[in-house]
Amino acid sequence: MAGGVDQYRSRLRSAVRGLWTGALDYYDAWDVFDIAIRSAFTQAYHDGAASVGILPSELTPDEKIELRSMIQRETEFIDGFLTAIEEQAAEGGNLGPLFNRIEGWLARYQELYTKGQMTAKDNPKLRWQWTPGKDHCSSCTKLNNKVKRQTQWAKANLYPQCPDLECMQSAGGVTVCGCEFVPTDEPLSKGPLPKA
Repeated sequence: MAGGVDQYRSRLRSAVRGLWTGALDYYDAWDVFDIAIRSAFTQAYHDGAASVGILPSELTPDEKIELRSMIQRETEFIDGFLTAIEEQAAEGGNLGPLFNRIEGWLARYQELYTKGQMTAKDNPKLRWQWTPGKDHCSSCTKLNNKVKRQTQWAKANLYPQCPDLECMQSAGGVTVCGCEFVPTDEPLSKGPLPKA
């Protein structure tokens, strides 16, 4: 994670210095900040999720929306900071306090990492696993070894011992299903979940 923070710091400092010295105009500096935020926030969120076994390709639509929302909120602060840089430069102020303000922006990198980690941890990958050496119904046979995020299982209303499973229906509601969910780091199964 340190490399990501260092790169983010370097990009922001470069934009501050460029606007301060006139090497960049306001719009160029805004673009540098925008690109740096999008890149750093995405990397931090992905790294946080990966730390608990969730790859970027395995993020749910809600997680992707949350990330985009956090990026959007951060970009709303660019104008105020760039305006302060231009004012300080025009008044002949000191560049040091502006660099110090960057450290506040870097704290958000850690926040995004933690948010990605927490969100993914609260929605783990689960593999459907049947009890070995037992006869299994067609529902459990179709679901065995499927790996999906917890919310995907919930949305499909599929879980071991669920009343919609063939084994549960044929037993008249008696709990006969011996399957279970097992947390895993395996890749998600491709395609939609089959119907019970």
